[in-house]
Amino acid sequence: MSRTLAILAALAGLSLGGCMHQTDVAGLGWTYQDDTGEGPKLAYGAPQSDNIVMMMTCQPGGRTVNLSLLGGSPHERLTLASNGSRQAFPATASDHPGDGFMVEADAPLAAGPLAQFEQTGRLTLISRGRSAPLDAAPAERAQVERFFEACRAESAVA
Repeated sequence: MSRTLAILAALAGLSLGGCMHQTDVAGLGWTYQDDTGEGPKLAYGAPQSDNIVMMMTCQPGGRTVNLSLLGGSPHERLTLASNGSRQAFPATASDHPGDGFMVEADAPLAAGPLAQFEQTGRLTLISRGRSAPLDAAPAERAQVERFFEACRAESAVA
């Protein structure tokens, strides 16, 4: 099965209602990028590919993180949890041909789940009673920290 199908299958499972289960997809992880002109990005997906499940972006010196979930189901909230902190963020969904929906939400940079994710590397996406752990592997923790540091840094606008 290709990585794309594996990701879509995992997200389809996450979107279904029913009893709570843990969803874990091997081969996915967190990658940090800060390309000139695009700003800081932290993506959860297949390394070195366009197969992204969740993307976090921000503007340096800003106070919000944009959360984007590809393949989600259309609902009004995107819920994250980490280390005992859980928060639902108002979201919008738009049709994304071939991948279901793109669900987007803005979260305060200091939101509990994001602060705990930065500190612990643990993050869970919750949708319709189901949870999907998106935890950072030990080798990815520094990338998570760099993303949040870049978000807090003052913009170097001349």
